[in-house]
Amino acid sequence: MSGATPNILANDERFGHLAQLTTRLGDADLSSLLVYLVDQVDAGWLPALAEQFHVAGDEGWRLSQGERQQRELIKQSIHLHRSKGTRWSLQQVLATLALSGQISEWFEYAGKPYHFKIRIDLAARGIDAATLTALEAMINEYKNARSVLERLALVLSNRSAVPMLALATQVGELATVYPFQPESLQQRASLNVALAHASVEMVTLYPAA
Repeated sequence: MSGATPNILANDERFGHLAQLTTRLGDADLSSLLVYLVDQVDAGWLPALAEQFHVAGDEGWRLSQGERQQRELIKQSIHLHRSKGTRWSLQQVLATLALSGQISEWFEYAGKPYHFKIRIDLAARGIDAATLTALEAMINEYKNARSVLERLALVLSNRSAVPMLALATQVGELATVYPFQPESLQQRASLNVALAHASVEMVTLYPAA
């Protein structure tokens, strides 16, 4: 048998619109809808996939920055949910979102049982009220139900370039030796603020008495 398969619904006038819809779906390019090939899915479908894989909202989506992190979050979603409530899942979601986080549990710093602390470096993205709220909500999503977040330390560092400062000094010394000549003469000068240093030394030796 050759040729296109006839649309049976088209023969019934009651299903004319449905027949047109099925024809359109048959002609659609489904290659971009292969949801398990996340790197190839059209970016417009990523929010829907985030809902499907339960990483939307407080489970990481609100803290994602850009398409690359969103795709990575979706790809990690199954592993994250399988390990939800563990230290690994919380550490992994922070790493997926490029958040440099350090987790310390109560037995590592002699704290109260089942308490923990998190230190996160936000130098790459900054901090505002929305980011802080999203961080706390995400931590509550992935932490163990009995665990208590004791402290969330946010670190911001500034690595701005410091302009060069130039300073020159000139130091002079006059030494006169009576009546003998010593074996050696030494001069030591230390100026922390000097980038250029010039020294002038004059020595006068008189004959022995």
